[in-house]
Amino acid sequence: MKKQKWINLALIALLAGALLQSCSKEESVPQSTQPTWSVRPDFATLDTRPADIIAKFQVTEADALPVKLNENVSKGAKYALVVGISDYSGTTNDLQYCDDDAIDWSVRLQTEGYTVTVLLDLNATKANIEAEVASLVSKSIAGNEISFVYSGHGSRGNIVTTDLYYINSSWFKTMFANATSTKMMFSFDACQIGAMATDLNAAGRVIAVASDTKKYSYDGDATMQNGVFTYYQMVGFDQLNYIYVEPDFQYACDQMKIWASTAHVRVAPSYVDSYVGDFDL
Repeated sequence: MKKQKWINLALIALLAGALLQSCSKEESVPQSTQPTWSVRPDFATLDTRPADIIAKFQVTEADALPVKLNENVSKGAKYALVVGISDYSGTTNDLQYCDDDAIDWSVRLQTEGYTVTVLLDLNATKANIEAEVASLVSKSIAGNEISFVYSGHGSRGNIVTTDLYYINSSWFKTMFANATSTKMMFSFDACQIGAMATDLNAAGRVIAVASDTKKYSYDGDATMQNGVFTYYQMVGFDQLNYIYVEPDFQYACDQMKIWASTAHVRVAPSYVDSYVGDFDL
């Protein structure tokens, strides 16, 4: 009996050791991995400045005048302004791939024959954006093709400059009010930026937005090295060889939604097409 008792104890000890070892191995395996993408959130949720200071950093239609067109610029030309901001004032406001988005768009537009002005990161100040938008609009006469691209923080229909000014869609609407170009493309990869598609919509324009008025846009992972929306726009042009922006933008919208389902987030990319025919860059 004593011998059997010791045998039983030994078996129990071995079983307990095996169980402990099994638990230890299980605990050493990560239960989940962090996502390799990141959100481009509503900038207002990050803005810790006092409300009275933030109010002074709002740029709306009250701060804009319709730009006078320069009838002396060459007709039949293509002009673009591309803005990408990953580096914002402060240390907690930065994004990942917005400057990469801008660089990729500038290369694409240059390939298509555009004269491109690029504002990246700390150069994309309120003053510089205002000046370059005015310059772009002045060239938007009939016969010229115009493109504007923005990638960066958004908030409730505003783009956000590197020096933390909110420039509202109503400002853009007023600035472009006199444009007579019948071929204009706009693309915004930012959160809560859907109002741009409404305020900038006019005959001859195609406007793509990575979000509606409430949802967010996203930086992709290291294999993308772009915002998710911009990444699929570039895939459409560079790999699928889309010639026209309409199928490219539709592809980007569809693929971003598929990506979002795997990332378990909600997105609302879209585009507005008020151009008659197929819009080739």
